[in-house]
Amino acid sequence: MTIHDELDRTRRAVLALEKSLTALRNRLGPHLDVLRLLDDLDRCSADLRRLEQQVGAPRQHELVVIPDGDHDHGLWGAGDVDHEGVGAPGRRAP
Repeated sequence: MTIHDELDRTRRAVLALEKSLTALRNRLGPHLDVLRLLDDLDRCSADLRRLEQQVGAPRQHELVVIPDGDHDHGLWGAGDVDHEGVGAPGRRAP
């Protein structure tokens, strides 16, 4: 699981707690302990937002397609360019 997955899971948990605490406040009224929990939740939400900003957005990896067709063999004929696994033309191993 990545850090971004953990942050998303934490964000969902904070939102679920907020929903539950709001329901309690609606049922019990402005009860001191519920108000304190809501205040603590505000601080948790603010801290989580700061943490998400510090970590940054997940990087989107660009998919690079490499064609299956043959490549330009002229690339290997210029100068002292090594061919994969073969070496430079005209050169011998020591």
